[in-house]
Amino acid sequence: CDQIVRSHRWKIPLPTSSQGNTSSEITGLDIVFSYLVKTVSLKQEPESAHHKSKYDHTIFCLNILTNVVEMVPNQTKKLIESMIINESFLCVESSPKIPGLTWLVRWVVSKTTGFQNSVMKGSFGSQDETNIAIDTNELKAGEEENLVISGNGFVLLACLMIDHENFSSGSIRDSILKELPIDSDGNSGGIQFMVKTLKAFCNFYHYSVGDLSVAVIAPVVKLITGLEEVDQAEQQAKWSQIYNSTLSLCKSPHISQDG
Repeated sequence: CDQIVRSHRWKIPLPTSSQGNTSSEITGLDIVFSYLVKTVSLKQEPESAHHKSKYDHTIFCLNILTNVVEMVPNQTKKLIESMIINESFLCVESSPKIPGLTWLVRWVVSKTTGFQNSVMKGSFGSQDETNIAIDTNELKAGEEENLVISGNGFVLLACLMIDHENFSSGSIRDSILKELPIDSDGNSGGIQFMVKTLKAFCNFYHYSVGDLSVAVIAPVVKLITGLEEVDQAEQQAKWSQIYNSTLSLCKSPHISQDG
């Protein structure tokens, strides 16, 4: 895994590059990320053999990226956070470049469109992770594939968000959280949106594969626990900030003691 994050000479232009590297120097991570970008940008008929190949390649890329984050977390996070995408490869005219992490979150979230409202309302993926039951009626026809893709995508994003030794993922968390969907009242789904989607992913995987799914579900459950700890810590930090601000205001000499 160390080799995949090292810079190498490369002559073929890619959709992605890391800020600070010249166009002739890329990492293996750039190649995998670029292949993911190009793969998901392809238009294929849903029932075609090419579509199945696109789905398999997408999951393969997400799994490779996740494995690299787990094996070489600090360097990989730095590379992904600095990665940029030339939108000319995406046939988008709005802006010449966007951060790779921003593109990744937007794309993963787009795969949840069919069941996003259910997740936001709490009716989907709300089961405890130890409960294998899942109401398949909550998934529209053809959405199983999107649930699996978004589940694998959120696994990657969760690995990026959780702090590792000697590396704070605060800025990465901020970049991810601001791209997550909001409900009809304007409230962000936040980390809980990811948690519920991952629980639904685990439930569906167990429903589909049975006991063989334990090899996949166990690491995801661990990530869910890590996300919930991050969410709890951030909520406590917010309340602490509100408390300290209120306390400071109450102690202000401009406020009358009997007012």
